[in-house]
Amino acid sequence: MLVRLLYVSKEIAVQPSNFAEFNLEKFRISNASNDVTGVLCSGDGIFLQVLEGERSAVNKLYVDICRDHRHTDIELLHYEEIADRAFYAWSMDYIPMSTLYEMVKIQNPDFDPYLSSGKLALNCVMDFLRLNDEPY
Repeated sequence: MLVRLLYVSKEIAVQPSNFAEFNLEKFRISNASNDVTGVLCSGDGIFLQVLEGERSAVNKLYVDICRDHRHTDIELLHYEEIADRAFYAWSMDYIPMSTLYEMVKIQNPDFDPYLSSGKLALNCVMDFLRLNDEPY
């Protein structure tokens, strides 16, 4: 059974780092070995991530993320069973949060992943990828 999960979290670091960008290849390799796909948006100390894959693999990865000392204020925004993957082409695509916000804020000026619905946040990410179909 395939599932899609979306969460948001804040980085523990006092000054936002480039943690996601520096570790992206490691995440891609790990996700590929577990047949997990998705997209990671990060910047300004925020992580917004969509994960897709077999339920057990996605659930295990999410538990690992929740235990990761580099995250705080982790909130599950959306979880659903799916028939097909939306992010099948990428073991982990990457979108800088500032780039995502530029597009999202045009239609949703008050967008805040912590305050918006999970469906809205997921649709924003998917719309961005539809318009920019090349992975970063």
